[in-house]
Amino acid sequence: MKCFDVVQTVLDATYDEVPGTEAVRDASIKNALTVMADQYRNKLMTHGGPDFDDPATRFGYVYQHVPAHAHWMYDLIQKSPQALAVLKSGKARITCIGGGPGSDVVGILKVLDETEESCSLFCELIDGCEAWKSTWSDLAFQLDLKGALHTDYVIHDVSDKSTWSSPSRIGKADIITLSFFVSEIHHLANSVEYLTKMLQSAKSGAVLLVLDNRTPVIYDAIDGIAASAGFKKLKSDEETWKIYDAGEQMSRLQKYSMKFARSSKLTGEVSWRTFQKK
Repeated sequence: MKCFDVVQTVLDATYDEVPGTEAVRDASIKNALTVMADQYRNKLMTHGGPDFDDPATRFGYVYQHVPAHAHWMYDLIQKSPQALAVLKSGKARITCIGGGPGSDVVGILKVLDETEESCSLFCELIDGCEAWKSTWSDLAFQLDLKGALHTDYVIHDVSDKSTWSSPSRIGKADIITLSFFVSEIHHLANSVEYLTKMLQSAKSGAVLLVLDNRTPVIYDAIDGIAASAGFKKLKSDEETWKIYDAGEQMSRLQKYSMKFARSSKLTGEVSWRTFQKK
């Protein structure tokens, strides 16, 4: 299983969710890609990420960012013997905080496929945008998986404390992921409180996998939050990451790159961390 293959399946299934004729739809997505690029380049740290309630933006994000982010989650798991051991156990609970875009799940599925492991997964996606649920809810049906995949979607709006009580099973999770989410919520006054509260709920031995931008204020915040929540740092670094898998074919998305005159992201300045709850 390759990340571009999964993304192609998801994009083909969700393209029609963007309203209008094909020409209107394509114009909306192209505009969303331009706005999103400006948001991440110039406004992320002060205003957060784009508005994912817009279906054109959701489509654009999956096209632009999910292949690389999913592959990098795959790479990160390869660096974590603790996470690999969980996936080799045959049954695993995963909680993806800010996991609405689906990168975490796709990366985990790639690990299982490439290692030929059969593992029943319960994946809990926690996100503030309910619309992501429709994007990924049919994933198990669309893909030919060796093991069972069960997904649950929990709505937590970091800016609204009243939503934090929505039941989560993070306390049972064997693996917790944070993929490019801390930088999305860094501008919010409640971000540290929310993440600390969630990670404090994790069980002893839970593995925490973190990917984010190579920004000192972000990875320093992650280190502080994890430590205060009782996690021990196992490995970490800040690097330029690419997609090093020759089997990953960007050509699978060629019809979209031709439509939007923009390719999916392949390279990024990444900070990564692996932790384990004491």
